[in-house]
Amino acid sequence: MNIRKKVIYSFIVLILFILSISSLSLITTYHMKENSSFAKEVSKLIIIQEDMNELINLATVENSSDNLNEIKKNFNAYEKNFEHLKSEILKKNEKDFVDNILSNIRQNKYITNYLNKLFVNEHTIELIFDEVYNFQKKHIFNNNLFKNIYPKENDTRNTLQDLIFQTNNLSLIQEFGNLKYYSKETLYQHKDELRFKKWLNSINKIIQELNKNEEDLLNLFNNYKETVKEVGTVAININLIENQEKTLIQKLISILKENKQVSISIETKIEEITSQFLNKVSTIEFILVMSIILITFILTLYITSRLTLIIKKLKLGVQKLKNGDYNVNIVINEDKEFNEIAKTFNNMAKNIKENQDTLEEKIKIRTNELQTALINIQNQKDILENLSNKLAKYLSPQIFESIFSGKQDVQLESKRKYLTVFFSDIKGFTDLTDTVETEILTQLLNEYLDIMSSIAIKHGGTIDKYIGDSIMIFFGDPLSNGKVEDAVSCINMAIEMKEEMGRLRIKWQKDGISKPFHIRMGINSGYCTVGNFGSKNRLDYTIIGGVVNLASRLEANASPDEILISNETYMFIKDSIKCTKKEELNVKGISHPIQTYEVLSSSSNSTIIEEQSGFNLILDLNEIDKSSVISTLKNTILSIEKNS
Repeated sequence: MNIRKKVIYSFIVLILFILSISSLSLITTYHMKENSSFAKEVSKLIIIQEDMNELINLATVENSSDNLNEIKKNFNAYEKNFEHLKSEILKKNEKDFVDNILSNIRQNKYITNYLNKLFVNEHTIELIFDEVYNFQKKHIFNNNLFKNIYPKENDTRNTLQDLIFQTNNLSLIQEFGNLKYYSKETLYQHKDELRFKKWLNSINKIIQELNKNEEDLLNLFNNYKETVKEVGTVAININLIENQEKTLIQKLISILKENKQVSISIETKIEEITSQFLNKVSTIEFILVMSIILITFILTLYITSRLTLIIKKLKLGVQKLKNGDYNVNIVINEDKEFNEIAKTFNNMAKNIKENQDTLEEKIKIRTNELQTALINIQNQKDILENLSNKLAKYLSPQIFESIFSGKQDVQLESKRKYLTVFFSDIKGFTDLTDTVETEILTQLLNEYLDIMSSIAIKHGGTIDKYIGDSIMIFFGDPLSNGKVEDAVSCINMAIEMKEEMGRLRIKWQKDGISKPFHIRMGINSGYCTVGNFGSKNRLDYTIIGGVVNLASRLEANASPDEILISNETYMFIKDSIKCTKKEELNVKGISHPIQTYEVLSSSSNSTIIEEQSGFNLILDLNEIDKSSVISTLKNTILSIEKNS
């Protein structure tokens, strides 16, 4: 037998043990559910009997025949439910197939005796209700009869009282007082024969007295005597019925107490039987679990020892193969399937030996091919990086980054965005083309554009295009920090460009450019159309719209070294940058005058630039040693004053 079959047989044995434990669990669950169901059924029986008792109590105080009949109807319904539940319990108590496997708690002799007590008590309760019902019917009848007779007796007694008092006969008046006392005792207090007889005797005494003196009242008292006999008999019957009902109620209370005790006894017995059952099941489960552990341990130990021996043989063969001994021959007698694997391994070692030389040559050739491919890939990568770097110089850094990162697609499309637009040019630059060599002019222009572009990029501006010496820049696309921040960044860029232009003028003058350069700048804010414009083969990412045209007009109307902005831009930057209000401009293409402002400096501006003919001053307050500069300026002023 091979190891695989041994493992399968071991697994089957374990499955059987697990199924045994599962069966025990199912049996336990069934037993617990059965016990719970039985306890609920017994509880329902007790509740029905208590409801029946409540109806009996209601019947004893009911004074309406219709309501009494309704109570009997409800009682019969409870009785029917009780009988139905009783039949269900007795039906389940019959022995079935499952009861041959485990004992049925319903068939326990103690519980059977308790149930029989409940059934007997239920029958007794039914008999008590029938008696109470009959008594109460009589009680209602006598009550109604009493209600009819008593007013007559009461009216007659009151009439006779008035007549007796008119006789002024003290003995009659005294005896009539006794009559009234015994009537109260008979009708409302004791309601017994003794008081009733005393009442009649008192009437008889008055009748005897009337025979002697007042014959006119005799007939009235004889009729009253007959009425008293009727009402007294009814009152005694009512009292007798009430006493009999009280006796039945006491008996009923005794039965309910007994039922309660029976219910407690049944619950206690169920708990006792359940506990015994669970103890037995726990013992069996413990034995099964320990058996599983023992068998598993034995099987694991056996199979592991066999596998260890096989693995050692395979490991030895692999080690030989690793060391270059291709004549390895592994034989496994412990298992047929592993022996087949060993034969396959032996054949593989033989094939490796035969193909080793060919394989090494193929590997060498493939390695050379891969190295060549890697060199070609690296060359292509270098070419693409070089091309990308060259293309980046023709695009704004923001546009370049959005295209190559995939955030923006290269296709004909546009969108509306709120932008701050900047235009600048060099005043009088075109005039230099006739007096300055082209090479020098190109050098100056490239130097100027390089510095201004660096400032634009530093402040987050998107460079749209260069038009000769003019520069077009916008803020707010493809990245925006908000309308206010975009406008402030644009103004700060313009201020720095203005300051840097002052430095360039001094430098160019030193380089021999006699005519000073000054720049004009115009800035406007508003909604523009921004996107790719052109054809499918040639695109230009730019902006168009009235806002762009107005920015260009502002730049054209600016004075040298002046930053001229529109009212829209001023509203964004007025709290952080100093400006002065300028005259309104009438711009071609716009029907209304345009209010303009000149930017003076920002709150963070620390550069002072002063230029006059033969005089240039540039101070960076953040960089200089102030005390040294002040001393130098004072000395310079003294020198000027001496020479003046």
